[in-house]
Formats: sequence, structure tokens, C-alpha cells
Amino acid sequence: MSTPRIVTIGGGSGAPVVVRALVQTGFTDICAITAATDTGGRTGIVRSDERDRVISVSDLLRNLLALIPPRELARTQIRAFTDLISFTDGRNRNLGYTIYYALLEKYDNDFPAVQKHLENLLQIKFSGLAIPVTDKPANICFSTQTGATFVGEHELDRQSLSTNTITRIWLDHPVTATKQALAAIDQANWIIFCPGSLYGSVLSNFLPRGATAALKSSAARKILITNLISDRNQTHNFTPADYLQIFQKYTRLKKPFDYIISPRTKTLDFLGAHPQIASNYATEHSHFLGWTPNHFKSLTQTGIRPVLSDTFSVTTHLHRIRHDPVKLAPVLKKIIQNNN
Repeated sequence: MSTPRIVTIGGGSGAPVVVRALVQTGFTDICAITAATDTGGRTGIVRSDERDRVISVSDLLRNLLALIPPRELARTQIRAFTDLISFTDGRNRNLGYTIYYALLEKYDNDFPAVQKHLENLLQIKFSGLAIPVTDKPANICFSTQTGATFVGEHELDRQSLSTNTITRIWLDHPVTATKQALAAIDQANWIIFCPGSLYGSVLSNFLPRGATAALKSSAARKILITNLISDRNQTHNFTPADYLQIFQKYTRLKKPFDYIISPRTKTLDFLGAHPQIASNYATEHSHFLGWTPNHFKSLTQTGIRPVLSDTFSVTTHLHRIRHDPVKLAPVLKKIIQNNN
């Protein structure tokens, strides 16, 4: 059986979990595509200091670290490197970003060359490639139900508790998708849309020129992994039908994915099993996204196959839930290997 070529699309904390699950499963031809428009946190500081002349590399770097094979993680050299790049100085600038930006300048924005340099430095072979969907700086703009308009991905976070739901996103100026991202999508056997901020981490990848055309021409089968918890201004009371509709809108595909991986646990059952966690999320106007079989009917009628599995774990120290790469790995392995 040939090694499947797998593309992941997403960022934040969700995409690295998916990448780690794939790496743990043994897949070695992974291309992790991320958006490059983040303006929040330490990334926002760097982009502001550079007058928006650089892209965001935060999600890209997280995905790159997720591509490290598990057998290498215990090595002193790798642990020292990951500890080094997590350091933040007194100006709240991250050393990992600084190193990556310096390498980008050295290699004239050649992302594979930067990754090769890091492989030589660390004496490892990553399980794939981490690249941005565009190498041109741009910012997300979005409008809401009331007609208000905002600029910058940091506003998605700042408005996260707002009942003023987002209705549309776009870029502040046109940019073109990278040739590596377009080639990866074109050559992929599988494309996985990762969980995370729906507008900031996932849908924003479809905005650069060429991205939707590449998706349309790609013969890859596609998997959507839904979020576990809603965002008040993005996915409040979302259903599988809502996911289908919004992906149809931004991918311009009638059938934007072939499989949808969602929790087996329903919302009411989650409330009963984890009342404290549900209560914590409720203070943020968020709720668990779990559905009954009836919610998937409109998707199955279009040939989309629901895969219901509780691929999450509870974080005991914060009373949160997160996708678990150990639980997600066998689910992805079964889908991909049985249909490759």
C-alpha cells in the first residue's frame, strides 16, 4: 500500500493535535497548511513592530513541532530546542518566532529550506512539511449581524463573548496562495479540516487567490473534524448542517468534505457527565457541540459519512476538554487506511 499524501488545514491549538495524531499513527507524508494572518498575542506584537510587513508564523511553528516523530521527542537535543523556542523575553517577544523569521530572511522566504536547516540542526527528519497558505502579509476583516466591521484576527478573540455573530470574512487586500500549498492540495490523497477557530484558523485558508480553485480540482477525499466547544460569536448553537453550509460558502464546493468526525456524546449527556466543565464554559457563553443522529440527516443525504467518536480528554487542572491525539489517531487511521 502506498503512503497516503495527507494535507491538514488549520492552526491554533487544534491543528497540531491532528498532526500529532497522524504522526503517531505512522503517516510520514503530511503537509500542514496554516493561515498567516494572526494578529493576536505575541504574534501581533511582532507583526506590529514590523509594520505588518511579515506574516504570522505562530501556527506554522506549532505544526512544525507537531511533525517531530515521537521517537525523537525524548532526545536531549530536541527537548533543549523546544524549551529554547518557547522562551519569551521582557518585551513579550518569542524566541522561536525570532529564530524562524531570521531563517526566513536567510533563505529568502523558502519555507522548505528553513525546515531543512532545522532538520540538519536537530539531526531529525520531520514527518512532513509545515507551510503557510500564503507568504504575503494580509489581515482578516469580518462583519457581524449588526453590520459592524472589524479588522485583524485579534478582534475575533476580543469579540469572542459577543452575541454579535460573525457573518462574513475577507482579506484587507488580495494575496496569492503559496505554490507549495497549491501543489500539496493538488497532489493530496486526503485533506483534513482541523478543529479550531472556524474563521481565524480554518476558513481564512480559503481566502488567498488560488486556494478554492485548488480544492475544486483536487481529487483528495476530505475530512472535517468539528469543534468540541462553541465560540459565542462564531459557532453558537452550530449544527452539522451549519458546518456544511459555511464550508460550501467558503470552499465553493457542493460537497466540501466526505467525512465529518464529531463527538458521540450528545450535548445533554455531556451536561450530565461533566456538569462542572459545562458550567465553566457557560460563563464564557460557550457549550459542548454534540448532536443526535437526526442532526446529520442533511449531510448523509449528500453522501457525507458521519464518524461519531469521543476523541477528547478532560484536562484536570483547568477543567477543559481538548481533542486527544491518542484517541484521534486510530479514528483517522481507520478512515484513511480503509479507503486509501
